[in-house]
Amino acid sequence: MVTQECNAFGNKLLVAKQSAKCEYHHGWPFGKCKFVLFCLFPVSHTERFCIQGANELASATLGSMFVTITGLSVATGATLSLDTLCSQSFTSSDDKTIVGLHVQRCLAFMSLLYIPIVGIWWNAEYIFLLLRQDPIVARLAGHYVRWMILAAPAFALFEALKKMLQAQGIFRAPTMVLLLATPLNLLLNYAMVWIPATSFGFSGAPMASCLSYWLIVLLMALYIYRVDGYQAWPAWSTSAAFNVKHWGPMAKLAIPGILLICTETWAYEIIALGASWIDTPNLGAMSIILTSITALYTLAFGVGIASANRVGNLLGAQRPKQARIAAHTALWVGTAVGAINSMALLMFRKQWAYIFTSDTQVAQLVTHVLPLVALFVFADNIAGVADGVLNGMGRQHVGAWCNLASYYLSALPIGFWLCFRQGWGLSGLWAALAGSLIAACLITVAVLLCSNWQREALKAEERSKEEESNTSSSSNSSIALLV
Repeated sequence: MVTQECNAFGNKLLVAKQSAKCEYHHGWPFGKCKFVLFCLFPVSHTERFCIQGANELASATLGSMFVTITGLSVATGATLSLDTLCSQSFTSSDDKTIVGLHVQRCLAFMSLLYIPIVGIWWNAEYIFLLLRQDPIVARLAGHYVRWMILAAPAFALFEALKKMLQAQGIFRAPTMVLLLATPLNLLLNYAMVWIPATSFGFSGAPMASCLSYWLIVLLMALYIYRVDGYQAWPAWSTSAAFNVKHWGPMAKLAIPGILLICTETWAYEIIALGASWIDTPNLGAMSIILTSITALYTLAFGVGIASANRVGNLLGAQRPKQARIAAHTALWVGTAVGAINSMALLMFRKQWAYIFTSDTQVAQLVTHVLPLVALFVFADNIAGVADGVLNGMGRQHVGAWCNLASYYLSALPIGFWLCFRQGWGLSGLWAALAGSLIAACLITVAVLLCSNWQREALKAEERSKEEESNTSSSSNSSIALLV
C-alpha cells in the first residue's frame, strides 16, 4: 500500500516537473513574443511624432487606441477559440490537418467580423468629431485608421497561424519572426517618415505599420512552409472554411473569447479616460501605470498560453489526471510570477516612474499608487494563467463573465465613486480595481480547482468525434458533387 502511494506521488511529481519545464520553455519565448509585439509599434510612433508635432502624436495615439479597441482586440479574442480546438484536436485525432481546418474556419469567421469593422474604421473621423475631438486631430487620426484597414487582415492571420504552431508545441517561431521583423520595422519607419526622398509625411506611419504586419505574416508563412508546422495545414477549401453549419463549436468559444479580451481592453481605456478628467499629471501617471502592468503581464500571459496548449493536448489525449496536475502546476507558476512582479514594483516604487518620465509630480503620483498596483498585478498574473488553463479546457466563458462582473459591476462604478465623490483621486480607481480583480481571481481559481477533469476529457473526445464527422461529411459531399 505504501509502495503504491509512493509510486503515485512520484508519478504526480514527475508530471508536475514536466509541466513546469514545459511552461518555462514555452511560456518564456511566448512572453518575449508578446513583449516584442507590445513594444514594436507604440515605441516607434512616439519617437517619430515627438519630432513632427503634438497634433501628429495625439492623432497617432488616438488612432492606435481606436484600432486596438474596435478591431485588434476582437481578432485576439476570436482566436482564443483555437486554444481549445487546435490543442485538443492535435492529440485526439490521427488526422493532424483538422488543426489547420479549425484555423481556416476561424479566419472565415473573422472575415465576416471584418466587414462591419471596415465600415467603422472608414468613418472614424466622423466618430472622433462626435466625441468632440479637435478637428485637426480627428482628421489625422481618421486618416491613420483608414490606412490600418489594410493591416487588420495581417494581424488576424498572424494570430491564427501562431495558434496553429502553439498547438503543435512550436512556440519559438513567432518570437524569432518578430525579432527579425523589429529592425525592419524601424527601418521602414525611418525611411517613410524621416528621410525626405522617401517620406510620406504623417501617412508614412500607418503605411509602415501595414507593411510591418504583412512582413510578419510572410515570414511566419515561410517558416511554416519551409521549416515546421506545415503538417497541420490542409489544402485551402473555401467550402469547408465558410460552411456555417460547422461553425458551432468554434463560435461557442470565439464569442466568449471576444468578450473576455474586449471587456478588459475597453475597461482600461475607460480608466484612462477617468484619469484624464482629474488633471494632466494624473493622466500621465495612469499612462505609466498601464504601460507597466501590460509589460509585466507578458510573462504570465506566456505561461497561460503554454498551459492552455499543454492542458488541451492532455485532455485531447484522454489523460485527465495529468491535465489536472498540469493545471495546478500552472497556477503555482503564475503565483510565483505574480509575486516576483509585484515585489519588483514595491521594492523599486520610488525609482519606477523615472524609467518613463523626469516629471517629479507625475513620478510622485505613480509612487503613491504603486502599492495598490502591486496588488492588482499579483491578482492579474494569477488570473491570467488561470484563464489560459480554462481556455485550454474550452471554458472561455468563465473568464469572460468574471471580467464583465469585476470591471463593469464593481471596479469602474466603485472606482469612479471613490475617485470623484470621495476625493481619493487615482488611488480610488486603483483600490477598486485591485479589490475587484482579487475577487475575480479567487472565483476563477476556485472554478478551476473544482473542475471535473474526467468530464472535460470526455468533452474533448466529443469535440474530436464531431469534427471528424463534419470532415467526413464534407469530403463525401465533395465527392458527390464531382460525380
